[in-house]
Amino acid sequence: MNHHERINAALAFDPPDRLPCAESFWDGTIDQWRREGMPQVDPADYFDLDLCHMWLDASPRFEQEIVERRDGMITFRDRFGYTVRKQDGLSASMEFSDHLTTDREAWARIKPRFALSPDPSEPARIDDASYFAHFNPYPTWDEAAAKHRRLRETNRYVLFGAYGPWEATWRHRGLDKLLMDIALEPDWLREMADAYVDLVIAILGRCLELDMKPDGVFLIEDLGSTRSLLFSPASWRATLGPAFGRLGDFLTRNGIHFWMHSCGAIQPIVDDLVERGLNVLNPLQVAAGMDAVELRARYGKRLAFFGNIDVHKMTGPRDVLHEELRRKVPLARQGGFIFHSDHSVPPTVPFDRYCWMLATARELFDSRESA
Repeated sequence: MNHHERINAALAFDPPDRLPCAESFWDGTIDQWRREGMPQVDPADYFDLDLCHMWLDASPRFEQEIVERRDGMITFRDRFGYTVRKQDGLSASMEFSDHLTTDREAWARIKPRFALSPDPSEPARIDDASYFAHFNPYPTWDEAAAKHRRLRETNRYVLFGAYGPWEATWRHRGLDKLLMDIALEPDWLREMADAYVDLVIAILGRCLELDMKPDGVFLIEDLGSTRSLLFSPASWRATLGPAFGRLGDFLTRNGIHFWMHSCGAIQPIVDDLVERGLNVLNPLQVAAGMDAVELRARYGKRLAFFGNIDVHKMTGPRDVLHEELRRKVPLARQGGFIFHSDHSVPPTVPFDRYCWMLATARELFDSRESA
């Protein structure tokens, strides 16, 4: 199988020819690994990974600008309507501020920005670089289509990534305010979520018109802490669930798989996600009690899993990591499981340890060793 066929087999719960693999890396991890001896090549090529990405810009397109850059820190205003301060070039804690949807009057001015321009000369709302900290100009639609064709030539499975309606809305509204809105202004939250998903669907529609069809759409949508959902299941169903369902319907009609990333303990709404069309769940955070073996027993072939390899064990004793692999890798043999960390790999994981882990996982898959 090529990469594309391997992932499609996994999602159809058919036996893949080998372990389906992909990975996410913190900013700074690959730079650190190159200092440790990794060649100057694309990590996807070096590790022979099966996925590639393009990323939607479903923002209200405020001006993106750097406010300050010094002492290893960067502060910038983002096109999604917030300001953030973080370490420059590294994944670390981020300080968000100055969210532009301060009240309903501000929202009335901002809402029209969540519309796709009919002007084909406007910059594309998709690129092969992440939407986060995307300081370079967006390509034209023709240039974006050419990038999509080049990704197709790799024979990898192509995911289009975007924020989910919760992540997108708190970016311009503010997390603390949006948590209050769930209780005090649920209709307003639903309106903001709907406006965002309308834009995502419109962008995907434009992509389909230009023969840029993804294999899957991957929402980044953190809905939980390590202990629980951020809000009640009933609140999710009333405010965010309708938008999620409309996107799921659109993807199903167009033969596109529905993937979602959510950290945290989101078990109480997994059934709801599946009912609204979700095909693949990531990253299954171990510290939040998410366990792919237990979830497989519950969901069978209704839901595939992408992740759940405990990052904390990647820097611990090798025998503990081996047991983690021995328990979870066998899930992939009949499909429905794609090897990936339970979030993303930080630079504290040594290059040689990651290489050993991936090689061992592939050997376990091939050897048919299981717990």
